[in-house]
Amino acid sequence: MNKRTDLEFVVRWYPFQLNPNAPQQGSKLEMYMNKFGIGKEEALGRGDWMGQKFKAVGLPFKFTETDLTGNTFDAHRVMTAAYQHGGPAAQDKAAEKLFHSYFAEGRAPSDPATLQAAAEAAGMDGAALLADPSAGAAQTKEEFGEGQRLRVSGVPHFVIYEESSKKGVQVSGAQPPDEFLSAFNQIARA
Repeated sequence: MNKRTDLEFVVRWYPFQLNPNAPQQGSKLEMYMNKFGIGKEEALGRGDWMGQKFKAVGLPFKFTETDLTGNTFDAHRVMTAAYQHGGPAAQDKAAEKLFHSYFAEGRAPSDPATLQAAAEAAGMDGAALLADPSAGAAQTKEEFGEGQRLRVSGVPHFVIYEESSKKGVQVSGAQPPDEFLSAFNQIARA
């Protein structure tokens, strides 16, 4: 496929929880073992496989027996507040901090220090945002409805559309670049 360089994008991150009932914090290894019905060695092997995928695109990744996971609601609340505060650029900065913390450092998405750092990366007062659990909560809950409306069932999930037409294409899961180019071309023909 041809490489296009004439496209401009505005990225908007919407909240979606794979497991809204997840505890605030827990073992990532145990979560994978339980979710996929696999043993410790197979779960760690999947982590090694993911590490190779991350490394292939130049991103850091870590998966050990001590890595944490947890409920993502507060991370989504920070992301929603970041967008309201500074638009797409601020939201991207918060996302980068959250993803790095989770995938490269093994921290839970509910980790208070991580949440505060993400908010501050977006130009907000992280301590104040975390001190008020209602800040951004209603908006975040409202935005969960967008994923339900689109029938999203996993992450990542992309909705690509041209602003003037609002006609879009959905791409579910981590896909190779050609899948995205195909989606972009569908939009261009619409």
